[in-house]
Order: sequence, then structure tokens, then C-alpha cells
Amino acid sequence: MPNNIGEEKQRLTVSPDSPFYPYPKVYSGFYDLSEATFIPRKVIDYLLDMPDAAYMPKDDNKYPRTRLWKYLYYDGPRPDAQPLPTPQQKMEVLFNPEFPTDPPNKEKGYRLFPQMFVKPAQTDAQTRLYVYMGRTIATSDLEVQMSVVFEVWTNYTEESNTKVTEAYSRCLTITQAIMAALHGVNMTGVGSFYYNRSKHADCTDQPFTDKESNVGRRLIMGLTVTSDTKNSPKSHSRLPLGENLFLA
Repeated sequence: MPNNIGEEKQRLTVSPDSPFYPYPKVYSGFYDLSEATFIPRKVIDYLLDMPDAAYMPKDDNKYPRTRLWKYLYYDGPRPDAQPLPTPQQKMEVLFNPEFPTDPPNKEKGYRLFPQMFVKPAQTDAQTRLYVYMGRTIATSDLEVQMSVVFEVWTNYTEESNTKVTEAYSRCLTITQAIMAALHGVNMTGVGSFYYNRSKHADCTDQPFTDKESNVGRRLIMGLTVTSDTKNSPKSHSRLPLGENLFLA
């Protein structure tokens, strides 16, 4: 018996170099969500739809991110007939927490927010999009179902002011464009997006209002995130926003 106890103690000896010292790691392949903090950045970077050496965004309304930006950027009627905002124009309306009350474009203000909430409350007739992480559901040691929340706000005067017969709701048009841009997409280093309540119970698209002057819709997309090796999730590419094209 003493020999068996000694052998068991030796087997469970943990190296001081282990991140779990002094305890042994007995479950392998467990996803620790260490990459989850980078998901909003990857999603925002994708929605910005910036050009790179091999790609140039097309000013064609068949492309969902093109429709998204026209309805998000332009107030008033017929936003779909306006030109696609330039990369500089997009970056001007991306919320900068270092200058929360001083957007570069004073007329447009900030439109895209990679977070849940920003004060003050919206009083201008403009549209805003908030992107943040939702609830996480564990499905196995190697896989979790996460969710990304997209909240679209607009002043009631802009909600149906598009003058487009088939698109009376500006908010619904934006959430549809987001869904079309993400559904079924595997975002490298992040996971695969879906819209399926049987996989993530929070997947939904529903209206809301602040009971005053703003209306909106909340779209929640599911995201399958897996660990591809034991105790080592797939490395995140960690590209800077806009792929380093717009850093000062």
C-alpha cells in the first residue's frame, strides 16, 4: 500500500512551470474563452468592410455590408441611392472612447459602437449600431456557443423615412443586412456564425423602444467557438482595427 500511495503522489506531481501549479490539469481540451475578448474587434473590423491589397468594397446594394453602411450612415430618404461611405467616413463615425463627446464628423456623430451602451441618450435624428458579446452556453469541453448582440437605434423620425417601398423600417433593413453578412460565415480564429435557436436559445430579432423618441431592433447571432487542440484554442490573428490602414 505505501508504494501505491508513493506512486500516485509521484504521478500527480506538478511542475512549477505549469500555469496550474500546484494542482494537476486533469481535463484536456477545455476551451477557456481566452480568445473571446477579441471577438468584438474582429466583428467590428469585418462590418467596417475596409479595402486591402486584394479587396475593394463594391458600391452595389446586392452586398449586405454595402446596404448596412448606407442605411447606417445616411439620414433622410433614399439612403440606398447614396454612394458607399469612404473608409475615412466610416472611421469618423466609429466610436472612439478617447474622445467620447468629440466625434470627428460633428454632423454625423458616432454611429458604430463596439460596446453595450454610451451616454448621453440619443436625441438627434440619427441611427446607431451597438455591437457587444451576449450570453455564453457551454455545450462540451471542446465547444461553446457564444452570442453577439447587435442593437440598432434610430429616432422615430428616421425609422420610416427611407422613402423606399420595400424598406419602411430602417432598423429592420440594417439587422437584415447584418444577418446576411454573418450567417454561415466562418470568421478565422473566432468561429462560425449562425441564426438557430436550437443551438443558442438567445438567437432572435426583436423590436424595442425607449418609450420616448427612439425605436430599435436587437439582433442576436450565435457563434460556435471550438478548441482545436488539447488545452490550446486556435490562435487569434489579432489584426488591428482596419488592418492597420487607419492608425495615426
